[in-house]
Amino acid sequence: MKVILSYGLGADSTAILTRWLSARSSRNFDLKDLIVVIAQTGDEHLETGHLVETHVFPLLAKHRIRTIQVARASNSQRDGIVTLDDTTEPTTCYIQGAYRLSDEMVEVATVPQTGGIRKCSLKAKGWPLDVLIAQLTGGEEFVHVVGFETDELTRMMRDMPLGLPGRIPSYPLIEWGWDREQCEWEIFDHFKVWWPKSACSFCPFALASAAGLARALPRYVANPYEAFKALTMEYLAVAANPRQGLIGGRQLYDALLDFEGGPGLLADFQEHLNCMPWAIYDVRRAFRASADDMMKAANAARSMTRVAAGDRADMVRLLDYMATHHLPSGARYEIGRHQRVWIHERNLYYPCPEQAFVTAPALAIDKANKSFDQAWEEALKGPSQLTFV
Repeated sequence: MKVILSYGLGADSTAILTRWLSARSSRNFDLKDLIVVIAQTGDEHLETGHLVETHVFPLLAKHRIRTIQVARASNSQRDGIVTLDDTTEPTTCYIQGAYRLSDEMVEVATVPQTGGIRKCSLKAKGWPLDVLIAQLTGGEEFVHVVGFETDELTRMMRDMPLGLPGRIPSYPLIEWGWDREQCEWEIFDHFKVWWPKSACSFCPFALASAAGLARALPRYVANPYEAFKALTMEYLAVAANPRQGLIGGRQLYDALLDFEGGPGLLADFQEHLNCMPWAIYDVRRAFRASADDMMKAANAARSMTRVAAGDRADMVRLLDYMATHHLPSGARYEIGRHQRVWIHERNLYYPCPEQAFVTAPALAIDKANKSFDQAWEEALKGPSQLTFV
């Protein structure tokens, strides 16, 4: 029976590998039956890729463990997955992926959301691995090893009934009674390095807690490339919707303002933005009303359309000219971190429209929900009846 380890590049699954390959008594299978599978999101921290190439891949190559790296081919599942590497002598960790999760985010001018299930992880990691594992097993039974540790019993319980037919889930860390601290010490004993948390460089879950933010901010200051990727994504998302932000609706930009080395990084980020192509977007939202409360929005349909393109200075001047000469006299001109002209602002009652022209990097594509036109017409009409008690 095949034993397939989902290797997320973090401390938990790294600890499993180091123990398996150093202590024969820790496993009940032959290494020839082990396959290590990796889904590359395209946005993992560079530091993590370097550590994997330096310490883990040489160990896997020494024992000739089959190691497969895959990624999404595009934002559509119809296009399947791309095999980046399939070898028993791994050397390169292809953290650049193929179609990156960050590509998908900037195309639609948003950031990953922390509410509900981790859709970004399911799309960029879970689904590609399911496709790969189905190809490897052909419907036969297999042991699927997942690196949940003792502080993640809830995640284990959710994971147990999931997966492909024939899947037998296995959680070695929980069986061994290991928490994250024990995993980190296991790795340190082998490699003499402290293993950082694995995540996309812009992961909102990694930024959600005070401890996570404290780990992330120094990494951004030390690696401007990763900081610029996260900040550019956030800047575009906030341009399209001021309520967005990578820290649960709050902005990473603001967190860096108050962090040592942050202001200098943000000054460099502004120069980075100046070098990019820019656009003016027409962003419209049609808010529907909740079924039982006109003061609550049910959901919104969005349209985002590029109306002009050029360099940053030209787009700023053009929007200023539009606000002065061509847009309705009641429009509100907002100048600050983002330059925006509000044509419609959301009301106290729903349905209602929201519309603004805004300058931002020319990275988002023209996109509208299928139901947008009808929703927009209804939103412009406003509430059909207001009842006051």
